[in-house]
Amino acid sequence: FFTEEKPVVTVRIVNYSVNIMGEVLRPGKYESMSGRMTILDGLAMAGDMTIYGRRDNVKVLRDDGNGELIIYTLNLTDKNMFYSPAFFLEQNDVVYVEPNKSKANSSKYGAAESFRISTLSVLISLITMTTTIFGLLR
Repeated sequence: FFTEEKPVVTVRIVNYSVNIMGEVLRPGKYESMSGRMTILDGLAMAGDMTIYGRRDNVKVLRDDGNGELIIYTLNLTDKNMFYSPAFFLEQNDVVYVEPNKSKANSSKYGAAESFRISTLSVLISLITMTTTIFGLLR
């Protein structure tokens, strides 16, 4: 007697990767050898968040499979994050840790502004020195 059994195929992604960016110690692409990775696992692989990272506003960007981008916002200080669909990361997720206000404000001043401030300081020093020298010569 032969019974007609339907074959069952189980597909499991053994090695999958996520990208972790922003205010973490080592931003980059991280692979998981196990079948699962949580947001906490991913952040741990990236060396954890820096002191400038906002723990209440971590973004997980995910492709829904139809070409649409879904953006989840996780508050790592809230116990409800464990129930978020983004708590378990999926293949090709992007985790972005947003900088806090002090880091964001300090980034407003780039190399050009620093050069201008340095140049202005040197000019003021030269004018002061010249005025002092000519004052002593009189």
